[in-house]
Amino acid sequence: MVKEEEVSASEAEVLAILANNEDGLSNENLMKQTAGMDVKVRGEAVNALLSSGKIEMLPGQAAGSFILRLRKGTQIANATHEEQLIYSLIEESGKKGIWIRDIRDRTGLSQTQMRKVLKVLEQRKLAIGTTKKCYMLYDMVADESLTGGTFYSDQQLDSQFVETLAHICVAMLQSKRKFSEDNHKHDPAAAREFAFVRSTEVTQFIREKGVCRVQLNTPDIESILSVALLDGLIERRADGMYRALMAKITRCAPSVCPCIHCPVEADCKPGHVISPQNCEYFTNWLDW
Repeated sequence: MVKEEEVSASEAEVLAILANNEDGLSNENLMKQTAGMDVKVRGEAVNALLSSGKIEMLPGQAAGSFILRLRKGTQIANATHEEQLIYSLIEESGKKGIWIRDIRDRTGLSQTQMRKVLKVLEQRKLAIGTTKKCYMLYDMVADESLTGGTFYSDQQLDSQFVETLAHICVAMLQSKRKFSEDNHKHDPAAAREFAFVRSTEVTQFIREKGVCRVQLNTPDIESILSVALLDGLIERRADGMYRALMAKITRCAPSVCPCIHCPVEADCKPGHVISPQNCEYFTNWLDW
């Protein structure tokens, strides 16, 4: 008969080994690292740790194999092993969520079993499907890579919203420039300097005006300013400050080439999804 003290010591040893292997260990590797431990003692220690929720068992890459690792995240009450397993995977994925295919591959569950478990987690408001094929924790805010971000509605760009915000931002910069020039008529250098505005100031202006219900942050406003920049309505200095460009300013063609300011220039290649052939700004520049 295995003594209780022997099992407790074995549990501590297994926990220490798994603590040094964040991704877990296969049963074979655990046996190698506990070669001096009695087989029955090891088995009882592993079972005790699984029952107490201190470690978890995940399917291995080979059919029928499994991996033991320290439990990561929350242990949910009154859950089956399959429900806890899938919940842990969803929790690990954070705000990016996890695809159904990855859940199936990492759990080894059949499509029917997996769907049943996901339905239970949704009913208990522990998980939610952000799309038909992606799940995350119920109270998690989805990553922009899934939703498209602030300026998307049902994963479609709200172009009218973007245009309206761009118009308001440009109008604010134009007003700032006019005010600066009116107050520094005899000092062109000062008139130019004080016409530049930080993106944080534009963000504060938009918030104070309450032009939209969505709480916009500075990166959101910088995205809008990038649109106005590509349209040639504003300029951006090396320090990241912006100034309105007045109408009818004569500029040479290279100075207004959209490629200079394009945020996706590195991904632009002939024949690709992003390419000079389908770039509206590049076409307009060639016609200029």
